[in-house]
Amino acid sequence: MTRKIQRWAVVASFLLLAAIPVCGQQTLNNVPSALVSYPDQIYFNGKIVTMDDPALNNSVGKTVQAMAVRGDRIQFLGSDPDVLHYAGPGTQKIDLKGRTVLPGFINTHVHIFEQSMQYWARTHPKEVAEVMKRFTVQGKNYQELTRGIELVVKEQMAHPEPGQWAWIDLPTGGSSGTGVGVNYLLEKEMDRKKLDVLAPKLPVFVLSHPSYLLNTAARNAFLDLYDVPPTDENEKIGITQDVLITRSLVADQYFASRLDELANVLEDGLARYTAAGITTFSTHLVGLRILDGHMRLVRAGRMPIRFAYSDRFCLQTNPDPVGCFLRKGDSAGLGDKFFWNTGVSMGSIDGGPPEICTTIESPKKWKDKEYCVLEPGNIYAKAIYAAIKSHLRFRVNHNYGDKSFDYFLDIVDQVMKDDKAFTPQYVKSMRMSSDHCGLYPRPAQIPRIAKLGMYISCAPMNINRSAPWLDIYGMDKANWIAPIRSMLKAGITPTAETEGMAGLLGGEADTLHAQFVHLITRKTDWGESIAPEEAIDRQELMKMSTVWPSYYVLREKEIGTLEAGKLADFVVLNRDYFTVPIDELGTVFPLMTAVGGKTMTLRADLAKEWGMSPVGLQAKFRFKTDEKKTSAGGGGE
Repeated sequence: MTRKIQRWAVVASFLLLAAIPVCGQQTLNNVPSALVSYPDQIYFNGKIVTMDDPALNNSVGKTVQAMAVRGDRIQFLGSDPDVLHYAGPGTQKIDLKGRTVLPGFINTHVHIFEQSMQYWARTHPKEVAEVMKRFTVQGKNYQELTRGIELVVKEQMAHPEPGQWAWIDLPTGGSSGTGVGVNYLLEKEMDRKKLDVLAPKLPVFVLSHPSYLLNTAARNAFLDLYDVPPTDENEKIGITQDVLITRSLVADQYFASRLDELANVLEDGLARYTAAGITTFSTHLVGLRILDGHMRLVRAGRMPIRFAYSDRFCLQTNPDPVGCFLRKGDSAGLGDKFFWNTGVSMGSIDGGPPEICTTIESPKKWKDKEYCVLEPGNIYAKAIYAAIKSHLRFRVNHNYGDKSFDYFLDIVDQVMKDDKAFTPQYVKSMRMSSDHCGLYPRPAQIPRIAKLGMYISCAPMNINRSAPWLDIYGMDKANWIAPIRSMLKAGITPTAETEGMAGLLGGEADTLHAQFVHLITRKTDWGESIAPEEAIDRQELMKMSTVWPSYYVLREKEIGTLEAGKLADFVVLNRDYFTVPIDELGTVFPLMTAVGGKTMTLRADLAKEWGMSPVGLQAKFRFKTDEKKTSAGGGGE
């Protein structure tokens, strides 16, 4: 084509474009010029709280009446007339009748996959028996516990199937770790030598969380599962916590050749959690086949909710975590809308009470039971140093005491000293994090956390779990337990986690905010006040489970708030979270949960009102009001 013809072609194109209406001009059939396509649904006549203010204050952002959804995205937000103006002939218009709508909740530490596996194991004893048989031994004293273990090993497991384990649960005394079983194991009333005499060939795992015991046969069988030579040193490096075994044993043995079945188990558990309003969760992956099961769901487009996982495979019974981290490469943020990596982890840097790692002085009886997984100069310290210096986002996915956290902070400081690329600004951009807030951060650690720009995920129920230990560590340490107010004042972003809610898998559980409300009341379940000066208000609490954790999971541009263009993850509540009395916050739960615009839970009452069929788990929720435990909602599915 000659240059003259090219010039005329360009002029003709401009003339043609001039004849086409543009934004601001009248459009064909009076369709609004801003509209690309009609919404699939419009939710109107509601109190839609967008939570679109990420500042560390109690502002919840804009509140609007209506929201339009197209595909998996929010299309428009605004007043009823403004949004309804975009309705097309096929748009479903849903009257909220004043109900409160919020972004879907983001839980920054909950082991849904573990709870799914445990629920499956309870309901499939025949299948689980291929791998292990689980027993519960009760006893008021050490002699009774020993006798119970002997009966299991010598009588009930006298003729095991090839490769079959004996899993023996002892009393824990609840989540506080004060039960007779915990002390029985910590005080070596039953140790490996004695257990080997009882069971020289049968693999035996004795558990009273957080304490546990493996006989030699079990140690060898577990390490062999990961092709790790069964030496004392490899055991010390590769098996630091009981949860590594509890979350891996069935997954990496029974399901190793049954990945489709594993995917079904995981999918069922994930879907049930939407009844509580959880649309995104985060934790570390434990068990090699667990990753494979989730990837089956991802590839088939079957993930019911979003999973922001941290990679702890360098510490999955790995005798060379340093080399693993050096070769890992930065993958934080890598993944799709439903499954993405948020960094690396070694899982736990200490245990749970009484096996925590703390600077607090205490009687020798208790100090001797403390357990510091991470210590200066040990293999875990070297591994964390290697990970951070390799520019990997590090997530401390389990920390309970302040001393272990000191050790972690010291490692970050050492990296910054050794490598000038790690400026304060760069380290803040890495968004490193730590979980649980059991008995940390202590006041002196808070400025260090703020300087590094770390995110801290706190479990409100640790107010219950830690309170009994104040009798040992001192009531002056009460403000070390989930000190949210102090962290906010220092500019630290806190997020909320539950760890629990396993009851949802059976169809009955506490509501999410029956647990979270402890951060507002600062009271235990038995009414004891714990550091009331650290209390926050309900708006800040909601930000801890919506907008703030979207930064923790590296997806603030996609989730956490209700804004045009973001993923349509939202809940419709049975009551107005922002106006119910504080002591009734636990009665608030979702009537509907949507993930990417798709309805995952729709309770029967609301479904009837909207002329639809119920969807998902119709959970029975428990909550406390005026010290009386009540319930709402039906059971079943």
